[in-house]
Amino acid sequence: MKTKELFDFPTKRRKVGVVLNKNRTLLKRLRQEPKVNELADSSFMWLRNNGFDFNYHTHIESLPNGKLAVMCYEVGYVLEVDGVRLLPPASAALLA
Repeated sequence: MKTKELFDFPTKRRKVGVVLNKNRTLLKRLRQEPKVNELADSSFMWLRNNGFDFNYHTHIESLPNGKLAVMCYEVGYVLEVDGVRLLPPASAALLA
């Protein structure tokens, strides 16, 4: 590893953290948009237009129905054929 790359690592890590936090914030904001949140294609377009970066996520979880949930910290979504569907809040899943 080159010396310059060692010094750039904290800067790159900080930039990734900024993108992940922005993605999390946008997913939470989308949950508050009732008309947008109802349709998967509208949700996808809303996220894209507001600067969501689909290349960044923290982890992927397998759902009981066999689909994969893409997670950004505690907030997640499922990619559907017609767009994006948000997962219900974690607290709602615990109460069910």
